[in-house]
Amino acid sequence: MRKFKLLIISLLLSVSSFPNYAHENEPLFNQVNLQAQAEREIPNDQLTVTLAVEEEGKEAVKIANKINQDMAWALKIVGEGNEIATRTQAYNTYPIYDKRTIIGWRAIQQLELKSTNITVLSELVGKLQSRLQVKNMNFSPTRGTQVQYENELIEEAMIAFKQRINIIKKHMDEKNVRIVNLHVNTGGGHSRPIYAESRMMAMDKSAPAVEAGTSKITVTVSGSVQFF
Repeated sequence: MRKFKLLIISLLLSVSSFPNYAHENEPLFNQVNLQAQAEREIPNDQLTVTLAVEEEGKEAVKIANKINQDMAWALKIVGEGNEIATRTQAYNTYPIYDKRTIIGWRAIQQLELKSTNITVLSELVGKLQSRLQVKNMNFSPTRGTQVQYENELIEEAMIAFKQRINIIKKHMDEKNVRIVNLHVNTGGGHSRPIYAESRMMAMDKSAPAVEAGTSKITVTVSGSVQFF
């Protein structure tokens, strides 16, 4: 008798839970995929400059010593200010060949400088050009600036997404709507790098004339909605 009661209770639980299972796995009809986008030009408030010390000669030790001296000199000048983020990159040495015979060595080490004080960094680059070569300069928005504008664009993209739902709703028989899934994608800022002209830089040791410009950022909201 006890086993029979347990069997009845088990069957009742199975039957009561079936509608929920069926509801969770029911096919979604009248489902529409939508996408909305918002974009904006935002100010570049950060400058990144890559400089390099390059030497060439027959003795690798002498080349290394010269590069070390020039880099130490550059770091000392950079260290005088506290608004510049500094990072030295790898030291690389390459053999120079003549008919499969090594006749000398070429070495290079790069220095990356980054700052939101564009005027100070530009003046500093002018000083460093006497012994270092400017490889490229790139403007970009800081992370804080980018997040600020991305949040504003998310608001705009969500409004545009809802507007598109309402447009489609006018042409649907079913007027109830629910969002099935939603994706928000924030694209990174795209700015144009400024590549240094080595010959021009060698002739002019003054601070380079630069324009920060803007970067374009894009936020895309996509997802699926169901009319029922």
